[in-house]
Amino acid sequence: MHLFMRTAATALMLMTLSACSMVSGLWSDETAAKQADQSSNELSHSMAEDTTPSVQAIRQLASTAGSIDIRWRNNVDYRQPASPLGFSLPAALQTPQGERIVIGGQDQRARIFDADGSELARIGLAAASESGVLLLSNGLAVLGDLGGTLYGLDIEQAKIVWRFTLSSALIGSPVLVDDGFVVQTSNNQIYRFSNDGKKLWSYSGLLGGLSMHLTPSPVVHKGRIYAALSNGDVVALKAANGSFVWKRQLLLSNKAAVMSELKVPVAQPLLITAQQSGRDEDVLLVSVFQGEMSFLSLQDGSTLSNRLLSLKSAPLLVGKQVFVADTSGAVSALNPASGETLWKQQLTAGELTGPALWQGDLWVADDKAMVYRLSQSGKLLAVTELDGRIDRAPVAAQDGVLVRNNLGALYMLR
Repeated sequence: MHLFMRTAATALMLMTLSACSMVSGLWSDETAAKQADQSSNELSHSMAEDTTPSVQAIRQLASTAGSIDIRWRNNVDYRQPASPLGFSLPAALQTPQGERIVIGGQDQRARIFDADGSELARIGLAAASESGVLLLSNGLAVLGDLGGTLYGLDIEQAKIVWRFTLSSALIGSPVLVDDGFVVQTSNNQIYRFSNDGKKLWSYSGLLGGLSMHLTPSPVVHKGRIYAALSNGDVVALKAANGSFVWKRQLLLSNKAAVMSELKVPVAQPLLITAQQSGRDEDVLLVSVFQGEMSFLSLQDGSTLSNRLLSLKSAPLLVGKQVFVADTSGAVSALNPASGETLWKQQLTAGELTGPALWQGDLWVADDKAMVYRLSQSGKLLAVTELDGRIDRAPVAAQDGVLVRNNLGALYMLR
């Protein structure tokens, strides 16, 4: 049975990998049209009235505002002709030896760079890796591969310390829980591990239908784990033993014949405490691609409020604002209590990922491989164009921002 599940999951991922590159061209259904109308009505900071600015207009504006420099560039996939595109997520890990940048690749290796972009080591894996990376309290780094293997890596010795076979691929990122961690696999299973790679418990959610080659990661708060599953379920589990607390279904139907009809959570949920929002309770902000953002009560999963907004990557909470980069090409600041728009900057017609925060500014990227830097008030400060397309959010490091494209290039930008 496990072999069948892994084979089916691999086949599904291959299908969704190719389908993911088609999403931008299919963003033209009725829901998208309604969202575009709503966006133009709410616009407070735009670069062209009632129209989406062209790439050329963005470049012209950015040329007067500043520039983004490429500090270094490395190849992480070493792609052969017609080989699969890559979607792994880099991590900037703070170690006693200094910052280490770790990322998996399509060539079945994990690569380790220093802060200056010099490659320090490679570690061979059993399959290509598309996951994020987590540094544990014992100094090991955790990542997964598309074959369903989870690894504990000694990045200084460049060796595998332990491995564990999951039921499916890990595409999201491991998340810390006390002195261990939790992962969410592509087939809606959640595992908790100790930091030496021993499984403590697992939870199995129901499988979804058509999906994307992006999956959320769990959120941990006050002894509970919250996860948005590809079938539209949001579940709360006790971190100690994985026992069920509550479940909330966000989708009336997750059956889709084509990608333009697909509604699925792919962005990591955002925890917003009562102190941060001014509400009388903590909430979980869950985003559905080509669907709605829902503010859920952490007590029982009930919906407190929602709004139509499609995201591919996690919102960012800074102070009293939630920053989002949406799939209609706009960056917005939202009120964390009500979800109302505080400001909005339309950047492109493409799908945005991000934002990341570096040196007080917001960094986002789009599926045309454009990278944008904005102030927290929505002013566009700079832009640069890279190769390929970008589907994973930028990652803040000590000396810049890491961006990975689908062709295997990893950039450090400043």
